[in-house]
Amino acid sequence: MKVSKEILVTSFLSIFITLLLVSFIKSTQKNDINEYAYIALYKKDGRINVSKVIKGEKLFKNINPQFYLLKTKSDSITLQNISLYDDKFKPFPTKERFQNSDLNYWLKVDLGTNFPSGRFIYTYDGIDGIDFSQSSIKASQSLEKFNFNGKKNIVFTYRKGDDPSIYYFKLISKKDDANLVFISVSTMDRFYSYINKTLPLRFFLGIIIGIVIMAGIYNGAIYFFNRDRAFLYYALMQLFMVQTLILISGLLVCSKSYMLFSSESYYNFIVLATALFAGLFAIEFLDIKNFSKVLFLVFQVALILIALDMIIGIFDHSFILKYHLLPILILPLLYAGYKRAQAGYKAALFYLAGWISLGITTFIDGYRIDYERYLISPLFIGVPVEAILFSLALSYKMRMIAKEKEEQKELLIHQSKLASMGELLGNIAHQWRQPLTFLGYTFMNMKETLKSSQFDKKYFEKKLDEAEKQLLYLSQTIDDFKDFYVPKKEKEIFSLHEAIKETLEIAKDMLISNDIEIDIILREDRQLYSYKNDIKHVVLNLLTNAKEAFVERKVKNPKITISIDKNTITISDNAGGIDKNIIEHIFEPYFTTKEGNSGIGLYISKMILEKNLQATISIDNGKNGIVSKIEFL
Repeated sequence: MKVSKEILVTSFLSIFITLLLVSFIKSTQKNDINEYAYIALYKKDGRINVSKVIKGEKLFKNINPQFYLLKTKSDSITLQNISLYDDKFKPFPTKERFQNSDLNYWLKVDLGTNFPSGRFIYTYDGIDGIDFSQSSIKASQSLEKFNFNGKKNIVFTYRKGDDPSIYYFKLISKKDDANLVFISVSTMDRFYSYINKTLPLRFFLGIIIGIVIMAGIYNGAIYFFNRDRAFLYYALMQLFMVQTLILISGLLVCSKSYMLFSSESYYNFIVLATALFAGLFAIEFLDIKNFSKVLFLVFQVALILIALDMIIGIFDHSFILKYHLLPILILPLLYAGYKRAQAGYKAALFYLAGWISLGITTFIDGYRIDYERYLISPLFIGVPVEAILFSLALSYKMRMIAKEKEEQKELLIHQSKLASMGELLGNIAHQWRQPLTFLGYTFMNMKETLKSSQFDKKYFEKKLDEAEKQLLYLSQTIDDFKDFYVPKKEKEIFSLHEAIKETLEIAKDMLISNDIEIDIILREDRQLYSYKNDIKHVVLNLLTNAKEAFVERKVKNPKITISIDKNTITISDNAGGIDKNIIEHIFEPYFTTKEGNSGIGLYISKMILEKNLQATISIDNGKNGIVSKIEFL
């Protein structure tokens, strides 16, 4: 299979830029552990495995807090009698799961004899349920709770010798499948020092999220005005992507629990919703339904699976997220973009580059490749790169749509002229019939004169002059119609009265054969520098519509009045008007109440006036019929 040069260049460039940016965020590593103790536990198969304990070099160097766990079915244990059950506490196991709702869990923390006095911040994640209303921390220790950086934090004061070194906490059982669980303790100075050091990073994250938000708003606005579903699906995809980034960034800070927004169910929902709308966006943007039935079937199956997993994830674990299948789901998106680009759809090149960038970072994030060394998730690089590239792809699609609309508009204009050509060709034939008959009689008389041998030079010169006049008339008739049907790309100076008279000359036979009286009222003429044939085309459409109404309704004494008053041309008839419900739709393309009519005449007339002549047209009912008003700016 031959791969185009554009696809190769786009793919390699996307990979290079993404890896370059990912290496940038990898360069800042978490080396500052002074005044900081960190216990990391990784979950595997639903159980917690203690993997590492990091202690600071100074303050926490010689301390060794001990963690103990009590599992019981008894509801009689309270903070008041918990110390009586000390012998039932066991050292915190290397493997444990807090998912049995039939058990009560109690955590005992022994700070030991070397823990220093001070006010400390305890940060934890993965163990969601600590009931601080049932903890042995005294009121004098000024307990505070807050969420920061996507983690839960408590802060309280410990005075060595005055405050107890042993604390009890009631744990709340909850199904949780987070990969990383940790508990850390730091001094207030170290905690706020860390915040200050990471302020530029947080500013950077805010800019990234802002880019994604603006991409979503921009494409949502485009959908509102254009009704192209690709823009709607992309806007919704970015909406859920923003929520995902906010959750994993830790930019959301609040003094109470996250409630819904911190739950695993909510995280499952927004991540899978992002994937769902990504698939819908791909189907619409790449027109997969019409491009490949096999690919369309694959996308349908994938979207159904994602939707089912969203429902499952609300009540239980998401299989897609649990087994890190998101990077695999990106493969059909990449393949579809590659096939569409290979088929010559250039907008797919930007689409392909965007998914390559997002696919790489999703893979790194999903499979935790060298994960501890990154200060932020690689998704914060992949998502804005994808947003920029997808916006370029959608902009390119808009350009293609605009070009197609322009071509379609030109085709409609051509069709409009062709629709009236049959009738006008009849006019030409009728206008030619009398001169041709006259020429036939002239040549016959000249031939008979030659046979009689009565040659009269003056007679022949007279007949030749008459024949020449008829030929000039035939030639002028052809020129009139030829000029009308051949579009002129250059503007010219002409008067409205002049354009109206030329239009009536073209429509003369149509008007005469239907006994239509024409009345021209010239109040004040106007010179225009524009396209004369365009205004002739519009006026001819209005005259033809009036003629058809006269014929259909068998109007006696049909009459059309054309008034020219500087900036306005008013064309009125006495055909009886039109239903008010129909008037609202007469400028819509392909709208017609007549069988066999294309329904594009008035639509094209409106487009021509607005685009080429900077004019507007309105149609309403008058006293005796329709009044069409063309106003020039």
